Amino acid sequence: MRRRVFLGSIGSAVSLGTLAYATRTVDELEVRVWFSERANQYETARTRVREYLGECLDLEFWSLDLSIEGSVPVSTEDGARVTSRGEWPAIVASGAIGAGDLEPAADVNLLVTDGQMQRAPTGYGVPHVASVGGAGHIESLEPVDELVSRSATDRPIVPLTSATRSMQVLLHEVGHALGLRHDHGVAFRTGDAVVATPMVSTYAFSTAVGPERSRCGTAAVDPARLERKLSFDFSACARRELATYGTDRD
Repeated sequence: MRRRVFLGSIGSAVSLGTLAYATRTVDELEVRVWFSERANQYETARTRVREYLGECLDLEFWSLDLSIEGSVPVSTEDGARVTSRGEWPAIVASGAIGAGDLEPAADVNLLVTDGQMQRAPTGYGVPHVASVGGAGHIESLEPVDELVSRSATDRPIVPLTSATRSMQVLLHEVGHALGLRHDHGVAFRTGDAVVATPMVSTYAFSTAVGPERSRCGTAAVDPARLERKLSFDFSACARRELATYGTDRD
């Protein structure tokens, strides 16, 4: 691995946002995924995470270096608290300075747990570090080729289920680790359905929570009386932002 130096420190949820590596121009996106000890028991979930991340992060402006690692002992399976309370970022930071066994990635260090996915927050993402629950749901997810091949449009649109939502939340937290925000997501209408992309996710189905307008310039879609579906594709404005990842910006 090309070692980077962490420029931030970890002490609270507020300081997590300062965790970062030295800025550089990205030609290769390095992503590593670990699993909590409970989540690591789901062998198919490990395969699905590899498939879906490989499909969704293989973008034209970088080559993807994705590796699926082993298990990490953590004190909680809660996919949000393990990062928001500093435990997972501290493990990553310890590895970065050579004080731990874990060797972090340059760009995204994701922990998948067996945490619940019914009550938000179910995951958490800060620069270069993310975690999410739902390993048990991801275990039942179909292979990526089978699921997206049945889409009736040019965009891979899938039904809203516990499994698809868990995978989309995983992509959502990876997006946060790469600097994306909720308003980089869009909801769009197709036929009798409203479809949410990863960064807005199911927030799009709540007019009280979702952003009124995305950075793509699109307005929120009223989900009333519409079927709710998901897309695993990042929106156009999310992709534009990802294309500038790692470059110096004012």
